[in-house]
Amino acid sequence: MQQRGEPADRRERTAQRIVEAAGIVIDRHGYAGATTPEIQRVAGVSRGGFYHHFASKEELGDAVLAHQDAFFRKVSEQAGSGPAPVLWLQALADISHQYTASILADPVLRAAVRLSIEPGPYQTATSYAGPLGAVTAVLNAARDADEIQDHIEPAETARTLVGCYSGVQLLALALAERDALHQQVSAMWSLIMPGLARGPVLNQLRLGPPAS
Repeated sequence: MQQRGEPADRRERTAQRIVEAAGIVIDRHGYAGATTPEIQRVAGVSRGGFYHHFASKEELGDAVLAHQDAFFRKVSEQAGSGPAPVLWLQALADISHQYTASILADPVLRAAVRLSIEPGPYQTATSYAGPLGAVTAVLNAARDADEIQDHIEPAETARTLVGCYSGVQLLALALAERDALHQQVSAMWSLIMPGLARGPVLNQLRLGPPAS
């Protein structure tokens, strides 16, 4: 829905501002605790302006999750047709730290994580389709490159990895330790990667965040 006479670029900027405000409010209070008046206040828009762009809070939640899906869609596309990295498993570890850095910097991504892990309308398989698809694509590429052990089944392993990462996120949220996320993700990989990578590959991996 659009306001009559409002330029398209202005509509896009206003909609993006509302999504960013929703990210801030959902990150603070969760989906159930986020109210549209508070989102309107943070975005600096009127009630009418809000509903010109989003018909409901649920539609806005969909937009928040779409922001996360765009991140993982790019990962999947690169794994499917982009140039191969030196090691796919190194790329997987780097992607996890890239996503962690993005979460720390971007309240909309943090809100998407919170939507996915908290009880509510978004704790569904659909919310996890993006990360599961992306991790499966990278693991399939790693299998084709003979980097992973014979018993590894990419789709099932992706479920374990996404579950572990989500658990790290949930614990960090509960303990208010988000600033230690990179350290916690590195610790996760130090436990998981020996059961995933072939020995010669494992010895080449850097499990911490890339040097800035």
